[in-house]
Amino acid sequence: MEEGNSIIYGLEHQTRALSPQYESDAIRFLIGTQSLKPQSNQVHVVELEEDTGALHTKVYKHNIGEIWHLRCSPHDAATLMTTHNSYDPDTSQCTMGVSIFKLPTLDVIPKDVDDLSAIQGRNAEDMEHLITITPEKPEEEVRCAEWHPTDANRVGIVLDGSVSVRDVTTGSVVTSFVPEGRARLKFTGGKWSPQAQHQFAVLQDTHIKCFDSRTDCKPAWSIDNAHRQLARDLDFNPNRQFHVASAGDDAALNIWDYRNGKEPIFSRTDHSHWVWTVRYNTYHEQLLVTGSSDGRALLTAAASICDSDDEKKLSQVLEDGVLQSYEQHEDSVYCVEWSTAEPWTFASLSYDARLVLSRVPRHFKYKILL
Repeated sequence: MEEGNSIIYGLEHQTRALSPQYESDAIRFLIGTQSLKPQSNQVHVVELEEDTGALHTKVYKHNIGEIWHLRCSPHDAATLMTTHNSYDPDTSQCTMGVSIFKLPTLDVIPKDVDDLSAIQGRNAEDMEHLITITPEKPEEEVRCAEWHPTDANRVGIVLDGSVSVRDVTTGSVVTSFVPEGRARLKFTGGKWSPQAQHQFAVLQDTHIKCFDSRTDCKPAWSIDNAHRQLARDLDFNPNRQFHVASAGDDAALNIWDYRNGKEPIFSRTDHSHWVWTVRYNTYHEQLLVTGSSDGRALLTAAASICDSDDEKKLSQVLEDGVLQSYEQHEDSVYCVEWSTAEPWTFASLSYDARLVLSRVPRHFKYKILL
């Protein structure tokens, strides 16, 4: 991929689910489609060949329904988990669930001409279906499902009325958390803490609350009114235990030290509409990328809160604020994800079935490294 140029991959159906593939040396992302047509949804595996800038893809069937959320396993590169909505024509009802699949192969780039011809002439392939987990109440909506960071047999499932930690081998409930109070504000998303690995943070209306999976008591910590409107997404700083970023309908990107959650330690409102997603760079914590309904992905620097005494002052070489705006999308950008194999590459996905692979501009990269 040349400096300053993004690569676009288009799909046939609308999309809002994206995940990087972990445990892989390749720049590889998985996309889930959201089609209302029966038996038409797919999972696309997209790999960027870094030397040539060529994109290689494999397509797999996902006939169980439209995909609202997708996560590759951090423990096994071939395993993935989808949150889906299925329509039953017999009952005329829609039901949501979480399914785990295994890819038949990790190979995407063809090894030779014969392999290329075989891939080009092949229709969507089947994945191995391992298990489907459904809500205890069929009418409940599933918001997302996240793999436990260290236990390959546990996942956290966020429903609109509770969080359920499940065993993926049996589907049984390990523990669950239910919102407190009479209002019972609905959950909208959540994520495990990569450092305090027994803690699961959830978005509840405008608030962030974190539960300890070893107990079912009150939240371990909380940030009330993290956003003026609905909180849409959160991401933990992979390098600093107490820092968490959040995004919401108030067009804000906020970073918090959750030990004192009264005021954000960093805040930007550079988007002009709802911010759906935020992600920390895995290796360089001062870089974050966000996606919004304004059709843009923004690369933002938060260097001023990443300075430490034993290294150079990042804030002296990298100013806080938007480093670059990526505007190749024509619809809401629902997902952004950094590559796990190459720290300067990220993907953004919009509802108009467009995946855009982009890079951090070289001059910012050198400011950080040199």
